[in-house]
Amino acid sequence: MIEIPIPKDITKVKTTLIGPFSTRMVVCGLIAAAVDFTALTLVNAIMPGLSLNTKIGIGVILAVPIMAFAVVTPYDMPLEKFLKNAFVLNYIAPKVRTYQIENFYNSQEEEAEKAKTEKNFKQKVFSASVLRKHPDYVMYQ
Repeated sequence: MIEIPIPKDITKVKTTLIGPFSTRMVVCGLIAAAVDFTALTLVNAIMPGLSLNTKIGIGVILAVPIMAFAVVTPYDMPLEKFLKNAFVLNYIAPKVRTYQIENFYNSQEEEAEKAKTEKNFKQKVFSASVLRKHPDYVMYQ
C-alpha cells in the first residue's frame, strides 16, 4: 500500500514574528515589561529597602495576568473574548430564557380581522338631502 503524507491545514498554523513568538505574544510581552519597569521604579522610590526577591515577586505578580492574554486560548478564543463571553453569560444574560416565536399565520389572521373591522366601522358622512330621503340613516359626528 502506498502511503502519501497529507499536508497540514494551513489555517491552523500560527504566524510568528520574532523566533517562536507570535505578534500577540511580543506585544503582550512588551506591555508586561513596561508595566514591570514602571512598577519596580515606583517600588524602589517608595521602599528602597526591599529585597530583590520581593521586587521580583511583585514583578511576576504584575506580569502574569498580562502574559496570560498572550498565551492562554480557551476554546480556541483569545482570552479577552472568552472573559467577555463568560461575563455576559454568567452576569448579564438571563438564566432562564423564554422561547418566543412569531406565528406568521396568526399575524395574517389578526391583520385580516383588523382590516375587516375597520372596513365595517368606517364612518359615513351623509349630506342633508340624503338624510331627508332616508330618515333611518344615522349621521356620525
